[in-house]
Amino acid sequence: MASPYDEYLNFANLLADESENIIFNYFRKKIDIKNKEDNSPVTIADQKVELRIRELINSKFPSHGILGEEYESFKIDSEFVWVIDPIDGTRSFIAGHKDFGTLIALLYKNKPVIGIINCPAHKERWIGIENQQTTLNNKLISTSSIKNIEESYMFTSGIYFDEPILRNGFEKIKNKSRYYRLGGDCYMYGMLASGLIDVVIEDTLKPHDYMALINVIEGAGGKVSDKFGNDININSDGSLVASCNKSIHKDLISIINS
Repeated sequence: MASPYDEYLNFANLLADESENIIFNYFRKKIDIKNKEDNSPVTIADQKVELRIRELINSKFPSHGILGEEYESFKIDSEFVWVIDPIDGTRSFIAGHKDFGTLIALLYKNKPVIGIINCPAHKERWIGIENQQTTLNNKLISTSSIKNIEESYMFTSGIYFDEPILRNGFEKIKNKSRYYRLGGDCYMYGMLASGLIDVVIEDTLKPHDYMALINVIEGAGGKVSDKFGNDININSDGSLVASCNKSIHKDLISIINS
């Protein structure tokens, strides 16, 4: 089905292709690693990927804004804004683990309309477009159809729950769920969209960490919100609850806020 965003989608796929070409020049090779002010690691691969993406956006769509992880925001009051995480899961990338990926989102009037989770080491690319069903490597996918939390498999990238509401809620949900696991980076959101797992809960995220996930998960039938159940935007508080359907999501938000 044709989309008003087809031109931008083709360009977003080009950005993903360009990013993975750079990434494979450095993956599982000895590279210099630096720590940023927040003590998170950054590599030359992170920097080169983001610089290349910015170069391509500025060349093709000079009026568009850019919000990325490694460099200063640019024209973010524009009608169209690209939100970029060049390597989500830099620690995994450094370790040679495959769950890292590049996140690319396009916002139109502050609303996400395209999202890509590209995990090159797994050779998997999830694409979400507003009002269309999500695809994985060009095949339509759907989230799982479980009915209750007790059946669910829950992931989180780690223990980053800095405030008591989400921390206590996470513990309650963890104890109710069938299985849970720590770790996964952006790959776990692709797994959620593909129906392999059912719940992801995180905190202390930034816009480049989550904007690309929204269209991917919700286009597959899932739901994404903050810990209060509010829609996510670039000014959200950093909490994120993602689930396989609206029914489960409602229960999750209720437990977190009880």
